[in-house]
Amino acid sequence: MKLNIRDGFHLTSIRPTDKAAYLEHLKDKSISDLIPVIPYPYTEVAADWWIQRRLEFLRKSGREISFAIRNPEGYLIGSMGADDFKVGKEHKAEIGYWLSQAYRGQGLVTDALSVFIQYAFDNLEVIRLTAHILDFNIPSMKVLEKNRFKLEGCLRQHTKTRNGIFNTLAYGLLKDE
Repeated sequence: MKLNIRDGFHLTSIRPTDKAAYLEHLKDKSISDLIPVIPYPYTEVAADWWIQRRLEFLRKSGREISFAIRNPEGYLIGSMGADDFKVGKEHKAEIGYWLSQAYRGQGLVTDALSVFIQYAFDNLEVIRLTAHILDFNIPSMKVLEKNRFKLEGCLRQHTKTRNGIFNTLAYGLLKDE
């Protein structure tokens, strides 16, 4: 499956050949600083586990929930999806995303999220999308708000990272908004 974002950038399923890209991009500590579930340092074992998990999920479910963000050459430069979502068993999905530093600040994640939102509401049987971000992650706040997500609350001292414990902002978007 290929979902076009713009200018040759697109979303596809994760591939076994993406391991080198994961290792390259996730050595950037700024990504795991904002997404504590991504281990740092990022290892080959972690990359192998993640890729196998995604491939197995797609094989079992037949529907994609986690996409690679790819540049026009097809190289993985980020990720976007609802990684722990069970298609057909839940009415809501928690989204997450990251992007390689070289591609930040160009509106690419904003546009990719717009494409993912449409895909999720049309194909994943959800009526609600949520996102949780650390309260100092201003770029991510802007991405969500440009895609019509509403701030629904602040979970105080909610997320533990290797840099401390931080407030987490909860955002939501309903299908018919």
